[in-house]
Amino acid sequence: MSQTKQDKHLHAGWIRTAIIACIVASLAIASFWYGVIIDKISWSIAGVGIITFFGMLAISSYHSLHQPNSTGTLRKAIAGSMISVYIVVLALLFSDNLPTLENEAAMTLMDNFSYVIMTIIGFYFGSKGAIEFLKIWKGEKNNQT
Repeated sequence: MSQTKQDKHLHAGWIRTAIIACIVASLAIASFWYGVIIDKISWSIAGVGIITFFGMLAISSYHSLHQPNSTGTLRKAIAGSMISVYIVVLALLFSDNLPTLENEAAMTLMDNFSYVIMTIIGFYFGSKGAIEFLKIWKGEKNNQT
């Protein structure tokens, strides 16, 4: 069974995406460890956020070029970078490298950051579910009339 030219192009696109994702992940991990090693935690958090944002933006933009119905490029980049920063902050918090347990204002900020992440995840996945629901509902409504 031979593959069509479009299938080969799609396969090559996913390979390129995997390579870009590996590069982005490697840079983010290197930024994280660089900040931890030189004891500049802010470098870790900011580096991971910036690298992940632009990496996710590049990956999403690459896919939107090859799939015209792909939308939400910026939304994917923002959600990916915010979640990766949140994971880094949690990892630093649990490893005692982030001295916020003594500072009540820092813990309030961390709680609020948790609420922001929950909102992002809720809207990111909730909006997709609502769109699919409306498509199904409109299809049933058109079939009834």
